[in-house]
Amino acid sequence: MDEPQGIAISGNDLFVANNYLGTVGEYTTSGATVNASLISGLAYPYGIAISGNDLFVANAGNNNTVGEYTTSESTINASLISGLENPVGIALGAVPEPSSGALAGVGGVALWLWRRRK
Repeated sequence: MDEPQGIAISGNDLFVANNYLGTVGEYTTSGATVNASLISGLAYPYGIAISGNDLFVANAGNNNTVGEYTTSESTINASLISGLENPVGIALGAVPEPSSGALAGVGGVALWLWRRRK
């Protein structure tokens, strides 16, 4: 790892955004390396969040985006959210019965996933 900036946990898996390496690595919660370059080619990834099998990564470099990837090394949308200025943090949350989504943050990004209760 080289300057890890963000971390997300899912079960026994730990995902780490490595700023200088431009990668997201996967590790076990006991410290074993699963894949140090699970996602590569990123531009200064700072923040990372996980929802199910999806990873959301705030890329603060020249991309200034939030990208969506899977925990199995696939890119869903590297520029899911673009036009940001230096996104360095990200958080996911769910709220009941929304009519629309919201994007907010100071020095970071809060991405809300809306799910309807049945």
